Amino acid sequence: MAKAKLALLGSFRLQMDTGEPIPLATKKTTALLAYLAMHQDEAQARPKLAALLWGDHSEAQARDSLRQALSLLRKALSRTCPAALIAQEDTVRLEPTTLEIDAKVFEHLIEEPGVANLERAIEIYRGEFLDGFQVAAPEFENWAAAERQRLRELALDGMAKLLDHHLSEGVIERGTHIATRLLAADPLQERVHRVLMELYARQGRQGAALRQYRTCAELLSRELGIEPDAQTKSLHRHLLREWNRREPGPSIVRSPVREGPASRIRESPRATDVLDGSTPPRLNTNVAPGNLPVQATSFLGRDRDLARAGGIMSGARLVTLTGPGGIGKTRLALQLAAQLHDKYADGTWIVELAAFDDPGAIGHAVADVFGITQQAGKTIEQSVADALARRNLLLILDNCEHLIDAIAGLAREILSRCPHVSLLATSREMLMLDGERTYPVLPLECGDGSDAPAVQLFVERARFVEPHFELNGDGDTVCEICRRLDGIPLAIELAAARTRTMSPCQIRDRLHERFRLLTSGPRRVLKRHQTLRHAVEWSYDLLSSSEQAVLLRTSVFSGGFGLEAAERVCCGGDIAVGDVLYLLDSLVRKSLLSVKRVGNAVRYSALETIRQFAEERLAMLGEAEVFRRRHAQFFAEDAETHHRIWRSPQQLIAYAWLDQEVDNLRAAFRWASSQDDIDVAARIASRIPGMAVLRVRSEPLNWPMEIVDAARRAGHRRLGALLTYAAKMAWNLGRVQEATRYAEEAIALMGNANFDPPVWAFAVLAMIASRQGHAESAVKFARAGAEHPADRRERQCLATLPFYLAMAGAHEEAMAIADDILDKVAATRTPSTLIAALFSKGRAFSKADPGRALDAFEAALAHARTSGNRYWEIVIIPAVAELQVRSGDPVKTLRTLPRMLEIWSQSTEIGLATLTTATLILLFDRLGHPTVAATLSGALSQMIPSTSFFQELPDTLANVRLVLGNAAFAEAKRRGAAMTHREVVDYTANQVQHALGALGASKAECR
Repeated sequence: MAKAKLALLGSFRLQMDTGEPIPLATKKTTALLAYLAMHQDEAQARPKLAALLWGDHSEAQARDSLRQALSLLRKALSRTCPAALIAQEDTVRLEPTTLEIDAKVFEHLIEEPGVANLERAIEIYRGEFLDGFQVAAPEFENWAAAERQRLRELALDGMAKLLDHHLSEGVIERGTHIATRLLAADPLQERVHRVLMELYARQGRQGAALRQYRTCAELLSRELGIEPDAQTKSLHRHLLREWNRREPGPSIVRSPVREGPASRIRESPRATDVLDGSTPPRLNTNVAPGNLPVQATSFLGRDRDLARAGGIMSGARLVTLTGPGGIGKTRLALQLAAQLHDKYADGTWIVELAAFDDPGAIGHAVADVFGITQQAGKTIEQSVADALARRNLLLILDNCEHLIDAIAGLAREILSRCPHVSLLATSREMLMLDGERTYPVLPLECGDGSDAPAVQLFVERARFVEPHFELNGDGDTVCEICRRLDGIPLAIELAAARTRTMSPCQIRDRLHERFRLLTSGPRRVLKRHQTLRHAVEWSYDLLSSSEQAVLLRTSVFSGGFGLEAAERVCCGGDIAVGDVLYLLDSLVRKSLLSVKRVGNAVRYSALETIRQFAEERLAMLGEAEVFRRRHAQFFAEDAETHHRIWRSPQQLIAYAWLDQEVDNLRAAFRWASSQDDIDVAARIASRIPGMAVLRVRSEPLNWPMEIVDAARRAGHRRLGALLTYAAKMAWNLGRVQEATRYAEEAIALMGNANFDPPVWAFAVLAMIASRQGHAESAVKFARAGAEHPADRRERQCLATLPFYLAMAGAHEEAMAIADDILDKVAATRTPSTLIAALFSKGRAFSKADPGRALDAFEAALAHARTSGNRYWEIVIIPAVAELQVRSGDPVKTLRTLPRMLEIWSQSTEIGLATLTTATLILLFDRLGHPTVAATLSGALSQMIPSTSFFQELPDTLANVRLVLGNAAFAEAKRRGAAMTHREVVDYTANQVQHALGALGASKAECR
């Protein structure tokens, strides 16, 4: 039996066992399911449920509302588990075997003995019960609050037991994770702060331990007005003493060769070894200079980086390789140093700094590599510079970001006093020194095939754990894995290690849990590179509290964001609007955000791996809903602003904004819908689809249909626009009667001052009537829209009137009014409407005056290209080509068809498909390719029932049938009718190439 999965811990989530979400229509339906789920073994009396959720209604109204909610719930569950809801005359209950409920599983596991059960229980507890969910039902809210507290106490108790267990067993990393979760749930537990300080110190993360003390002290002071207790202060002092206890020793130089177990350091310095500031020490000439480790793996996908970084090194003494954790900075530095080895007489060296958390230890770390000790009266940095002053070597300073100031100071000392020493640093931010050159290390290219560097890396690393691993049919899957992991080498290597027990498909399907999946890296690497989470945490722990806050808040954005959006969404608390720019700049410098220029502005983004980490942390802090609400409200306002721009001569700006922000708009709409924020959802869904259709973006046209019923109940001002777009979407889905009802309902709102006038609904009705073969009705609707006062601003309906007249055979009237209409439309200065008017004029004159029609089409095409109206570009290109065939010169326009077809392949909008296909049929008939025309007529027959909407089409197809014969025509039409949209596009593209070949154009010209 299929099961649905119900998540009540954290934010509410209902989904199929495949992961596909199961939407619920209302908040009270959600609340009803949550209550029944937590009482799944008990039948609940209907009156009790009605009072729980509708206590402010009369009994009759409450019972009726309960019936409706149960109906909606049954409908939602019907696909996956139709037997889940058992509704009797007096009672209601859930069938326990049909739903996997995380809260119930958590309760069961927490009560069972054993550490494994506790671990699983705490993993399941991803947040408080129904976190962020609120509904206007006081009785339900009281019950939910009690459940929230009960489950929270169970989780805290379980985490405390787990922490004690891990401490007793010495399991440091897991203990750290549990302690962090405990503090996220209850930040005033001083004992846990102290434990976390100890755990960080044992991991060598002294900076994190110190920050934890400061966090503890600040919290206790702010919330309770007290200081940390004596035990916590004592631990803090002890840690400080440990990190500062190092004393300078005798001034000697030891052999730079690493000492083996049997080796002994000389106990007294020789005279020639004393560093007196005048004679530099000589490196051991019996050993090849350098200490670069031998690499156990091949170097893949970085040849271009190697060449470019090497070119920079040839002209600079300090080069810093920058990038986020796991991107491959150290590996590139080692490969570059090995390549440059022969250019440095005294070799190439590396100092690994990741394990050091004390700024005062950095100079000693470099000194230890070369066997240098501190000279009396000099700092360790001065001693190192003295020792290396006459050397010719390359020194890698690896992992600088956590002690950037101290390392920069040492680098400055070396560069100023050692003229033949070059430095190659790896860091998540620049050292900010004079003469420093940076080289950003970018993700590996993922490409589309097995030759992509990221895929090659995956395959090689997979063979380390599974020697017989082959891509076989999994090439596309591995490409997808690499793309979804942002091309980060560390993440790809960790994913490849999973091939020991998982197939590529299984790995791909679990990438939404990447921080749990991508663990257990090789022991040879640093601990922070053994899991994806540790790699990101390392960077996160180095941030200030303000930087951390802004990073987490940016996780609500999708597909990047601009400065204005960040300032509006990410400010708050201790972060002022004016601080956001500087904090973003800092996050860019520290490789946690990237930036690119878009026109005169910049756009920020994070790798998806970093964004997911930040999103998870934001949810743990209980702040996700606050900033998602801000995000949704900002983009609702931005949609309004750019809708106004779209209705102006600056349409190209609106389209560029849409292309850039479509991911954010989707996220904002989805969040608003899930939270029953009808106003935000309706504002987005009523403003975006119009421009999306003309930009050939299909998805936003789905949104109005999802929200229209709720907007109707709320009497939202944008209801008319939502109904109009819902009509267009219903028609795209082939639901003609539903589309007509929506459009007629929209027109019925005209004149009602409570709603914005949806005049475009007339155009939708005209389109439906036309494609259904009712040409006269189409003219009637177009004329009614054109005459309505609401059409006077943009003249959308007026612009299409000549087109529908021509399609109805009224060419004389269409030609007579076309120029006057064009003048009126041009006065609105709205590009899309002007294009429509020019297209209509072209259709009006296409029979009587092809030359004049061609001029109109070419003018429309020029406007479409300069204003970004892709929809019209697709429609017009084949119309221009069809007329050029008549004049004997179609080659130029035919060459533009492949680009048009590629754009068309991205859209399933039925109006675009019918116009384009009909025009292509005319084109291929004119070109003398009747079989192609017949095949495309089959594709058109699957879109609409009648071809008479395009007046020339019936005669053209009759001629094609005559040329081919009935049998051949029927066979070609059958083939076309069986094609998918993508197959139609590909077939047409191939036929265009054949047509160009027949016309004498070379393939090179076709490109």
